[in-house]
Amino acid sequence: MCAEIARSGNGVVGSVLVAGGGIAGIQAALDLANSGFFVHLVEKSPAIGGIMAQLDKTFPTNDCSMCIISPKLVECGQHPNINLLTLAELESVTGEEGNLQAKVRQMPRFIDLEKCTGCGDCAEVCPVSMPSEFDEAVGSRKATYKPYAQAIPGGYRIDKRDRSPCTNACPNNVNAHAYVALIRQGKYREAMEVILRTLPFPGTIGRICPHPCESACRRGQVDEPVSICALKRFVADQVDIEDLPLPEIAKGDEKVAIIGAGPAGLTAAHFLALEGYESTVFEAQPVAGGMLRLGIPDYRLPPEVLDKEIRAITRLGVEIKLNTALGRDVTIEGLFKEGYKAVYLAIGAHRDLQLNIPGEDGEGVFSSVDFLRRVNLGELTKLEGKVVVVGGGNVAMDAARSALRLGADQVTILYRRTRAEMPAYEYEVEDALAEGIDIQYLTAPQQILTKDNQVIGVQCIKMELGEPDSSGRRRPVPLPGSEFIVETDFILPAIGQRPESAFLADTSGLEISRWGTLEADPVTFATNVEGVFAGGDAHTGPWVAIGAVAHGREAAISISRYLRGEDLKAGREPMEVPQEHFVPISEDLEKIPRASQAHINMAERTAGFAEVELGFTEEQAQAEAAKCLNCMACCECMQCVAACQAHAVDHSMEMQDITLDVGSVILAPGADTFDPAIIDTYLYGKHPNVVTSIEFERILSASGPFQGHMIRPSDHQEPKKIAWLQCVGSRNVQHCDNGYCSAVCCMYAIKEAIEPKNIRMSPWIRRSFSWICAPMGRISRSIT
Repeated sequence: MCAEIARSGNGVVGSVLVAGGGIAGIQAALDLANSGFFVHLVEKSPAIGGIMAQLDKTFPTNDCSMCIISPKLVECGQHPNINLLTLAELESVTGEEGNLQAKVRQMPRFIDLEKCTGCGDCAEVCPVSMPSEFDEAVGSRKATYKPYAQAIPGGYRIDKRDRSPCTNACPNNVNAHAYVALIRQGKYREAMEVILRTLPFPGTIGRICPHPCESACRRGQVDEPVSICALKRFVADQVDIEDLPLPEIAKGDEKVAIIGAGPAGLTAAHFLALEGYESTVFEAQPVAGGMLRLGIPDYRLPPEVLDKEIRAITRLGVEIKLNTALGRDVTIEGLFKEGYKAVYLAIGAHRDLQLNIPGEDGEGVFSSVDFLRRVNLGELTKLEGKVVVVGGGNVAMDAARSALRLGADQVTILYRRTRAEMPAYEYEVEDALAEGIDIQYLTAPQQILTKDNQVIGVQCIKMELGEPDSSGRRRPVPLPGSEFIVETDFILPAIGQRPESAFLADTSGLEISRWGTLEADPVTFATNVEGVFAGGDAHTGPWVAIGAVAHGREAAISISRYLRGEDLKAGREPMEVPQEHFVPISEDLEKIPRASQAHINMAERTAGFAEVELGFTEEQAQAEAAKCLNCMACCECMQCVAACQAHAVDHSMEMQDITLDVGSVILAPGADTFDPAIIDTYLYGKHPNVVTSIEFERILSASGPFQGHMIRPSDHQEPKKIAWLQCVGSRNVQHCDNGYCSAVCCMYAIKEAIEPKNIRMSPWIRRSFSWICAPMGRISRSIT
């Protein structure tokens, strides 16, 4: 029959395509191949075998299903006339009878079958566990897996979906999925190595990041997002970054000058050093760290944490020159004359915006940025009296909480909108309120009141919200006649910042925006001046630290390409990353409260600058990490790459569209299992002990998730009674598109009723089978 099919048509027979790698497709392929025809066997799963490979026994002899099919699998895999195309689907067939063009789409395996030995070392180290399709989700598998022991092809496969939402939401694309998965396994050093691929400040960012990754976390659809940011901090607290071995770096001769030792500049220096470039960082302040060190109080970011991570960067050969300001001590032109081949401007945004109201030049008015700088450098250690902070961002919260710790009698924050519009992090607002700071909403200052040029108060006016402005927030509108006075000794404006950049337009010819930011290409960060790049807050204006880190890393790529004479933009154009194909969320997930970090007591908090949050315990961290839904399946931790001695793992593999010239096509797609969950009567999907026939096969199988032990999925105990429901799905005209019998259920039910009696179980269960009166059943429907 198969030979006749292959020879039919107009005499044009190049080969035959068989679609479907179940027993029918395998037998058809073997018959054709043994008749001398070349066969393309196309199967959408990673291995051939189909449903028969999942069965425990066959009907009516109760012979081992795998014993029967294994020789055929091996013969099919080794036959010179059979080309196995797994992870492939037939997209279309065109042409004429006997001369057909079949388009096949093959998904990447990410493992080279010609190199893979099937040892399983890659699966052993894979940190991601997920439901096994072969075991019908009764059991689990790793993201790197082989469907079953006797699978053909015998190589492993890596399951990848769309990039995890947490990683995709991070401005710097820090692979949160990977380090969270590794934390779950207690592999903290490996988790640190994953973080350091893109982020040289794990302990710092783990404390201060606004964590957009958590807003994107799909666990929030179940209960609450995973505490991803705190888990990053946990890794940094467990692994001493200075103890990690230095990488082998091939040093080059080119020198790069970096202006600014903040997160953008230091990150650029870090990644340029890894590329072998000699980087010198010029910093105007007496300490390195930029706003990480000068703008964030010690109670949020202890200086020793940041200092340790900066030392790890200098270990790579990066030199930092402090007290060296651009325009005063060095110039861009002068740096090029000294032999630097490129300059990266990461000068930050350290200049406060003014309130522009009367009395602003009075004594007792401090720029919030300058105030925090003086506090962090130890220049200001005490502040007595009443303090008013104007603004609603993180700087305002930091200034207010710092003033309280310096001894202020009362601290008040004035904000012209409501709490809902406050740009400050929610946890910062909560902490400020908990510490006793008064926040007056819908309040704006009109003028600062002074006596002998000393601040004594601020005249305010109440506001109401009008139409949205350009930021999308409702514009505050003054309420006439609502003026009132707040007595105070100090006023700390915190309404925004901008870079100190105006002089660069004259001295260097750089383009400066009307907001004072440095104009640069948004992809390459190249400015209009040859060899000069810019990034961080100097380019965007005040933004999050992880955004500045992202700029620094991308700038390092651009500078490296520039020095090598390569295209700066090639392959880096912004693109939308699909966010649709994820591992499904199980409906029976237990809701677990989000882990919270312990805090020091309130007396300690307000008495000094000790770190408020204490981090996770190991037990907390592993439990929190275990909540990850593994959206992408493979988390790209690259543990498999390190473990594979055959060098078979290749994460760069891509999907392929293949066109095959064939004389004939045989369709053997198999059966589609009916989903009984759509019928409430059976409680399938709601009660764990209601299973389909194929799930029962995997429970029975010695190679299944329970190693052949007859146990209930709900509690893994032996059942006392088992019942089968017959004719579910196949002839259900309400839910199926056919009304005929699938012709397998009755035989299948009898076989499955006999099988458990042969399994080693308690005598009580054996006796129970003598009076079970509801045999059944296959819950499926045929596909014709």
